[in-house]
Amino acid sequence: MEQKPIFVITHSRSCSTAFERVFITRRDILSIYHEPFGDPFYFGPEKISPAWQQWPPDKIAKSGKSHYTYDLVLQTILNNMKEPKKRVFLKDIAYHIIPPSHSPNTQPTSLQKNFAPNEPPNPSLFPTSILRSFRFVFLIRKPSAAIPSLHRCFIPPLSSLTEMHTIDATELGYRELRLLFDYLYPPASRTSSAPDGQPILIDADDLLANPEAIIRSVCDRLSFPFSSSMLSWPSKEDHDFAYSLFEKYAGYHQDALDSTGLEPKTPGRHKLREEEDGEWRERYGDDAARMIREIVDGCQEDYEYLRGFRMTV
Repeated sequence: MEQKPIFVITHSRSCSTAFERVFITRRDILSIYHEPFGDPFYFGPEKISPAWQQWPPDKIAKSGKSHYTYDLVLQTILNNMKEPKKRVFLKDIAYHIIPPSHSPNTQPTSLQKNFAPNEPPNPSLFPTSILRSFRFVFLIRKPSAAIPSLHRCFIPPLSSLTEMHTIDATELGYRELRLLFDYLYPPASRTSSAPDGQPILIDADDLLANPEAIIRSVCDRLSFPFSSSMLSWPSKEDHDFAYSLFEKYAGYHQDALDSTGLEPKTPGRHKLREEEDGEWRERYGDDAARMIREIVDGCQEDYEYLRGFRMTV
């Protein structure tokens, strides 16, 4: 059976970089791409995000990505897919390939040559034929954990690295994940017995509570060789390779960089809404706590919907 490239698609602050580090340990048989479509989304001539308006004037030039178009990145990945010795593995954020609602740039011009005449629309920037050339793995995390984690990236000390200071509620990814999930796996297909017909959707709570069982099950569905050694990355070589991938987003991946493996964590007890609000007020102040609550509530429905399809072991 042909082994499709693996595309881990997620939203902001979903523990996806920890998940990615598991597969980075198999870079002997994988070609790894870390958020490749973030380059044209943020830095290139077709940039979709308005984040650059918060950045120092020279940040885009210093990125070395100012010439990256969507098609340049796509063709690089497609060409690498022809390499017989390594399988492509990429992780990216849903809104990098499904334009947020605020974006006027819903079809980067560089990609237009990839579409057939009268191509039916789909939620993403890419033709359906390209979407279906990947095996998608969806990763989600409860908003009450993900959104405070994102907020921490935008306040000191991390804001000095991220150079961002406010959350853009249109650049989170829950709604975009749901749109893509429903397009790739419409209700009639979700009971398919074919391996590619079954969605792979992971909740970060399950991943953190039982990493070996979840990773083993994911590998089985991907027809990828599992090894328990994938759950640890203690060497300097492991760290240096991860740093080379993650350095373009300084401040966002420090926990994953500092880690040496993925070990089971005892799930915390369920917190009442009032407890969460109180903790956020104490840590971040009243205004930030209100903002976090509003964003969490706005993401909850899409999260709960997707969570209904999560894999269990």
